[in-house]
Amino acid sequence: MTSRKTPRTPNDRSSSKEGEKPELANIEDVERQKEQVETRLSRFTKEEEEAVIRKLDWHLMPLIFVLYSLSVLDRSNLGNAKIAGMQKDINIGGNRYAWLGMIFYISYILFQWTQMGWKVFPPHRWVAFAVLFWGTVSTVQAACTSWEGLMVCRFLLAIPEAMYGPAVPLYLSFFYPRERLGLRVGLFLSGSALANAYGGALAYGISQARGVIHAWRILFLVEGLPTVALAGVAWFWLPDSPSKAKFLSDRDREIAIELSFRQPGDRTSDKFQWKQAIGALLDYRSYLPPLIYFGPFTLIQSNGLSAPPYVLCFISIVTCAFISDRVGVRGPFVAGARLVAAIGYILLATQTIVAVRYFGIFLATIIFTSVALTLSWVSNTHATDSKRAAGLAILATGGQCGPVLGTNIFPPQEGPFYRKGMWISCGACLLVFVLATLQSFLLWKENQRRDRKYGKQRDTTYIPVQDELGNDKYFRFVI
Repeated sequence: MTSRKTPRTPNDRSSSKEGEKPELANIEDVERQKEQVETRLSRFTKEEEEAVIRKLDWHLMPLIFVLYSLSVLDRSNLGNAKIAGMQKDINIGGNRYAWLGMIFYISYILFQWTQMGWKVFPPHRWVAFAVLFWGTVSTVQAACTSWEGLMVCRFLLAIPEAMYGPAVPLYLSFFYPRERLGLRVGLFLSGSALANAYGGALAYGISQARGVIHAWRILFLVEGLPTVALAGVAWFWLPDSPSKAKFLSDRDREIAIELSFRQPGDRTSDKFQWKQAIGALLDYRSYLPPLIYFGPFTLIQSNGLSAPPYVLCFISIVTCAFISDRVGVRGPFVAGARLVAAIGYILLATQTIVAVRYFGIFLATIIFTSVALTLSWVSNTHATDSKRAAGLAILATGGQCGPVLGTNIFPPQEGPFYRKGMWISCGACLLVFVLATLQSFLLWKENQRRDRKYGKQRDTTYIPVQDELGNDKYFRFVI
């Protein structure tokens, strides 16, 4: 296979003033790069590329989807366990139940940096360890006899879940071009919607069981043990990179490698580039997304009626992610989803009619569509894998502060309507609508500036990294 080249020109160290025409050397460099790309891609037909992408989809996405569904199920099963009778055996009255939710998210925030391990260690080992870790802790909750024991388990459970879910978009970027990433991230994150949909039904069924072991303990066992079993599957099933995808033929593997190069990244190195991570910390574009990601807050009780809204949420995530990939933008979909959710929260805050409030829940769950697309958006905002990993860590660290707040804005004494919490949620959605619009504008302006300075080169294939902080003049942002 032809090695990846990094074209350089004497013009790399020069600059032009705003408003000036792009320098001749830059234009020649761009044309030379286009010719190299066309030469390399001419070896494969479009049909061959599509066939390889389908093989990647069928091999990667089902396991990633199932693992994330179990992750969400294991973290959210506390509410289901409460409904199944946990409060009869363990004192979770007063603020104790809220603290069980809060301690999880405190730990989840503190350990967001661990997601960079996807780039430091072989991904199949990293995932298998994380899955075994959270599956074991989730199962052990069934043996807890005190609130203190549950607190320890909830703190520990958050560590491996922080290691897995937030960085799956980074892992997918190892395999897919940037214009194909949104749908795959949407499919992965839609596991959250389905987990919430069938989690309530599962809890209801188990709660009806009568036996020696109490129903809430059975719930933890039923949801934790399958996760432990899947750790072994992850070890042997997930490839570390396209070049190590044993399920592909030699030619398919070569095509997969070429496809991966169309996603900007430091593909020439398997090591984590710490200076590029610092580049993400120094990039102002890393700090609006955590505010956009902030939340969501939700108080949808786990029961049969919670399933239909989450099914709609699943459909919304997949549909919007697909269209977003097709049109090549993220921001308008993020902003639009939050606006729809804001309308839902307004209905929940102002209405008492059951049917109207139930319709409001349908609209409020659309908030998760913006979460899925924000993850894709951040992945498209950084030019290298290491910088992308740090950007996703920043996103999740700031964004997960929302659920911590969410555990406190729906106090039991304000039920059953929780008007204050609904208005706070509505305000947060409207704020995100403004911030997503602002981020889109800032990225658009930066693209315009780079076009004026370096020429209108928007093809991100085989981007050469220009400095050790992961910045590159050829990179253009997805707005």
